[in-house]
Amino acid sequence: MSVRHAHVGLVAAIVLGMFSGCGGPDGPERAEIHGRVTFNGEPVPVGQIEYRPNVEKGGSGPQSLLFIKDGYYESAGKGPVLGPHTVKITGYTGIPKPFLDQGEELFPTHKDEVEITSGDQEVNYDFPIAGE
Repeated sequence: MSVRHAHVGLVAAIVLGMFSGCGGPDGPERAEIHGRVTFNGEPVPVGQIEYRPNVEKGGSGPQSLLFIKDGYYESAGKGPVLGPHTVKITGYTGIPKPFLDQGEELFPTHKDEVEITSGDQEVNYDFPIAGE
């Protein structure tokens, strides 16, 4: 076998190895989450929902970042792993300004603690939340 063929084989093995572990059945179980996000009764134009496993409460695994568009978000196979999480939600006007690609914030970043369970879940957020 020539050196060139050995390099091609090595590169192919590395590429296959990288893709075989991504999102496969051997990874941690993830929940499917979708829902609506509103501000003063109107759909939030753009934003993000970040699920970060809470290691202090025994959570582990990758974080999950879901995007809000026109008041709706869905995990589409990239939902959070099961267990305790810290959630951060941001919402923006969607009207770009200098240094603010997504526009101005509609509300202060919302933080919460949640327990993610197995299955398909609808979770809606209405801002402002009383007491914030």
